Amino acid sequence: MHLFRGVAAAAAVGLGLFVPVAQADTVFLDDGSRINGKIVSLSSDEVVIDPAFTDTLTIERARLSGLTSDEAVEVMLASGKTTRARLSYDEQSGAQVVQADSDDTNGALALDDVSQIAPKVVAAQQDDDEYALPESDSLPPEDADYWSGNVELGLNGRSGNTDTSAWRTKLSALRDTGDTRLSLSATADREEEDDETTAEEYLGNARFEYDLTQRLFWFLQQELERDEFEDIDLRSRSLIGPGYFLARRDRLTFKVRSGIGHQYERYTSGGSSHEAIFSAGWDYAQLVGEWLKLTHDFTIYPEVTNSPSENFILESALGVEVPIANSDAWHLRAGLEHQYNNNPEPGVEDLDTTYNLGVVRGF
Repeated sequence: MHLFRGVAAAAAVGLGLFVPVAQADTVFLDDGSRINGKIVSLSSDEVVIDPAFTDTLTIERARLSGLTSDEAVEVMLASGKTTRARLSYDEQSGAQVVQADSDDTNGALALDDVSQIAPKVVAAQQDDDEYALPESDSLPPEDADYWSGNVELGLNGRSGNTDTSAWRTKLSALRDTGDTRLSLSATADREEEDDETTAEEYLGNARFEYDLTQRLFWFLQQELERDEFEDIDLRSRSLIGPGYFLARRDRLTFKVRSGIGHQYERYTSGGSSHEAIFSAGWDYAQLVGEWLKLTHDFTIYPEVTNSPSENFILESALGVEVPIANSDAWHLRAGLEHQYNNNPEPGVEDLDTTYNLGVVRGF
């Protein structure tokens, strides 16, 4: 995101679009160029300006030579005091003047004496940066902290091949470097009644994604599943294919993907099968306000070599997550999952529905 803005700023300079206009603020850069528009904010790291000729630009504060404002703006001084001030800059002498309106401010100030411009806007921007989806930025994290993940412990309910309640344990991890992503997950669902197992399912998933552009990527995926109540001793899927981000923003990511690969199934009742498969689906995540996260993952797996319209599996997972007591680490998650097999083994239901409610601890 910052890279795109920087390229836009550089292109504008090259085209000679930084020309003076009446009734505008001006940002003077260390390379001699200047940008006219409306100063949105200034923080310790960057200045945000809204020019007339392009979208809002974000520029590192270290690149600033000076600022001018068409009228007085709200500023926060280095002392922590908030006041209104008019900014002026002389290109010839390089002199920056900040004339504060406050009576207890002695004379003019330098730009270094200004901590922020529009401090309320800066605070909102910082909140947005902290409340963002992990895959929303194609740039690596500034602190080089590539790994994140969570542990979930919850209660499941089932209908289909079993009508029971069960405990769920799930461990997820993500390594996101900006242009590559490695996601890992392992899930165990199990219940016993009177020393008899009534539900038992184990899932493992690993997916690697590599960005070709900011939106286009390719992926490699491996899935493992065991569920004796579906007559599956082992189901293994290996897939490779392209994907595309339809939306990649701080609060919304929506990517579609398709792949081709191999599926192996070994049945608890005996026998096994090998099939070439195709996959198509999406991964959707959205942050709503400052407390609600919505997710939906959907995939269809037709068997390419065995009448795909008559032999396919649909998987859907819908989730809602909210923080517990405004905590960044602890969340409450509710989910609804469907797995539909239109040609199951004899005696096996074609639809499994799982609903769950659990506590999630992020790390």
